[in-house]
Amino acid sequence: MLEDPKIFLESLQGAIEGFSKVDKESLKAFGNLNETALKPGALDRKTKILMCVAIGIASRCEHCISTRTTQAVQAGATREELIETASIGLLMGGSLALGPIVTLFVDTINMLVPETGE
Repeated sequence: MLEDPKIFLESLQGAIEGFSKVDKESLKAFGNLNETALKPGALDRKTKILMCVAIGIASRCEHCISTRTTQAVQAGATREELIETASIGLLMGGSLALGPIVTLFVDTINMLVPETGE
């Protein structure tokens, strides 16, 4: 399990830059798919990214949870929206999504959107 989501995101960025040096074309194609899929249409970008967070939790993908939760916050998602999204991910992922995956998600939102104590 990831210890620090911030360190993970920094190392992921480094890995992506390294892969780009070897296969820039495939990485560009994936980036284009990412942007096309998240482009606002019937659903806005934030909603689509929140869907990615839920799927990441359901599929137990640490990389997805960290990166998509960060993107969701950047798109304006609130802590409450993220928590409701996680509930959907848990619903669809079942007991396998509990434990380390929920811990990673909570650590990530605590880093990105700390509780205000209100």
